[in-house]
Amino acid sequence: MKVQNIKGKKAKIRWKKNTKAAGYQIQYSMKKNFKSGVKTVNIKKNKTVSATIKKLKKNRKYYVRIRTYKMINGKKYTSAWSKAKTVVVK
Repeated sequence: MKVQNIKGKKAKIRWKKNTKAAGYQIQYSMKKNFKSGVKTVNIKKNKTVSATIKKLKKNRKYYVRIRTYKMINGKKYTSAWSKAKTVVVK
């Protein structure tokens, strides 16, 4: 996973495609331990390999992590979270 600052208080996240997954979940927070202020973005297609997070605060450090999920008989199963990557929004 790669996280990149984009002009205009945005961050772009790119990752490798997982063909066995149904989709992805991305979490971002200003706290390293993801205990508070956490926001989650759900990506419903497994063909998607990038996403843009908007409305971030300027001159702040964000921590981003990702995981895959799969639906089996209507129940959602998730993988472990990836290691958190950091990005400073400018």
